[in-house]
Amino acid sequence: MDRRLKDSFVVHVRMFGNCSVAIELARYIEWFLTSSQAEAEAENNLMTPVSSTVADRIHSVVLKRMTCGGRQLMDLVHSQKYEEEESLKTWKLPVQIVSPLIGVLILLLVAYAIAQRVQYIRMLERGDWNINFFEIDLVVPKKRRCGGNSATNVDRGASLSSENYPGRWNVHAVLVKSLSIANIFDVNWKVKQVLMRIREEIEHENIARFFGISLHNDTVYLVEQYCANGTFLDFFRHNKYTVNQSFRYVACADIANGMAYLHRQNLIHGNLSIDKCYVDSRWTIKIVDWEYTAMYEVIRKTDRNKAQNTRQKSVLHFLCNTSSRALEHLAPEIKKDGEVLEPTRSGDIYSFGIIIRDLFFDLPSEQLCQNTVSISNEMPVKARQIMELACHETAIKRPTFEQLEKSMRNAIGSGQVNFLDRCVSW
Repeated sequence: MDRRLKDSFVVHVRMFGNCSVAIELARYIEWFLTSSQAEAEAENNLMTPVSSTVADRIHSVVLKRMTCGGRQLMDLVHSQKYEEEESLKTWKLPVQIVSPLIGVLILLLVAYAIAQRVQYIRMLERGDWNINFFEIDLVVPKKRRCGGNSATNVDRGASLSSENYPGRWNVHAVLVKSLSIANIFDVNWKVKQVLMRIREEIEHENIARFFGISLHNDTVYLVEQYCANGTFLDFFRHNKYTVNQSFRYVACADIANGMAYLHRQNLIHGNLSIDKCYVDSRWTIKIVDWEYTAMYEVIRKTDRNKAQNTRQKSVLHFLCNTSSRALEHLAPEIKKDGEVLEPTRSGDIYSFGIIIRDLFFDLPSEQLCQNTVSISNEMPVKARQIMELACHETAIKRPTFEQLEKSMRNAIGSGQVNFLDRCVSW
C-alpha cells in the first residue's frame, strides 16, 4: 500500500511537471499532519484526526520520498520557507533602523512640548500681563486722543468714574483706562491664562492690541493700544477730506474684518458700537474694549466667592446703564425690560448693523434713534439692505461677519479696499 501511495505521487508530479504545485501540496499535507488547527477542524466535522503514529509514517514514507525535477520535494519546501523568512527581513531591517529614529523624534517632541509648557507657566508666574503703573509715561496729548475724556471715548452707558490716560510704555503708545469690571476682578490661574492669551495671541490690523493690566491706588487699569486720531466719529467730523459713500463702505468692511477675526478666535465683543471704533496714527480703524467679555466669563466661572453675585449678571451690566440710548446698539433679544442678557455672536452682528446706520446717516448722534424708518429711506440702497440683514429680528438669520465684509467690499465697486488708500485717493 505504501509503495502504491508513493508511486501515485511520483506519477502526479511527473504528469504536471510543476514543482510549485507539488511544493504547495507537500506543505498542505505537512500542515494537515502537524497543525492543531487541522486537528480541531477534523473534530468539528465529527472526524477522527490523524494519529501521531500515522502522521510520522506518512512523513517518512511519503513526504521524504517525493521528488520533483530530480530533487527531494521536502528540500524544496525547506528552501521555500527559508526564502519567505528572508523576504520578511527586507522590511524588518528598515523598521529596525527607522524605529529608533521615530522614538528619538517623539522624545524630542515631548521634550519640546514640556519645555514650552514650562516656559508658558513661567510666563504666567512672571506676570508679563501685569504692567508696573510707574513704568508707563503718561502724557497729555496734543491731538484728540483715543480715549480722551469720558465724553469722547467712554460708552454713554459706561461708569461715570472712568478715567483714561494716554501715554507710552516701552516703545508702545498706550491708553490706560480704568477697568469696568474692577470690583469683581480677581487674578486667579484661569484669569492669568486668559490675560496671557489675549496679550500674546490676539493681534489683527483692525483690533486694538491689549498689552496688559496695571494696578495703582487700588484701581485696576486696562492697558490698550493708543489711537491718535480718536473715535471714528471724531475722525469723520474733523477730517479735511470729503467723506463720500465709498469711504463709508470701506470703513464698515474694515470693522467687519476685525469682528470676523474676533469671532474666529471664539471672542465676543458684546458691546460693539460706533463709540468702540477708533482710528490710529496710520489711519487704520481699530476696535477697542473687546477684552471684557473674555475676562468676565472666566472670572464668573472660576471664582466661587463672586459667582453667586455675578451669576445673574451679564458683563453688559458693568458696561451699560439702562437708558434706552445706552442700549440702542444691543440686539432686541439681549435687552429686555431694561435688563441686559448675555452677549452673543448674533448680538455683535446686530450691533454692526447699527454702526452701518450711524455711518451712512449724517444726523447728529442724539437724533439717530428718533426715526429709524426715515433714516433707512435716506441711506444708499446697498447699505440699507446690508443693515437690514445684520439687524434681522431673528438672530439665526443674521449673516456672519465674513459675509458682511464681502458685501461691503463688493459695494465699493473698486480695487481700493483699504481705508487709508480710499482716504488719500480723494
